[in-house]
Amino acid sequence: MASVQIGKMGIIDTTSDFSLSDGQRFNVKNDGEERITLEVQLAQMDDFISTSFDVGWNPEIVLAVKQTSQPCDLKWGY
Repeated sequence: MASVQIGKMGIIDTTSDFSLSDGQRFNVKNDGEERITLEVQLAQMDDFISTSFDVGWNPEIVLAVKQTSQPCDLKWGY
């Protein structure tokens, strides 16, 4: 279980690659009902990796989320 404190939050649009315009790193909240696998660029990595995100807030510190055709309900927060 992750315990994160979020002061800002918004919707992740997965119809294209997603990142915050100011380059801010963020956590991902999976508001769906099932675990989802996404390709993400973590804060200190140059490449995208595939990893699973459980329902709720996840501990990974993310820089970008790659476009996906999977139906999903994702939020960003920091």
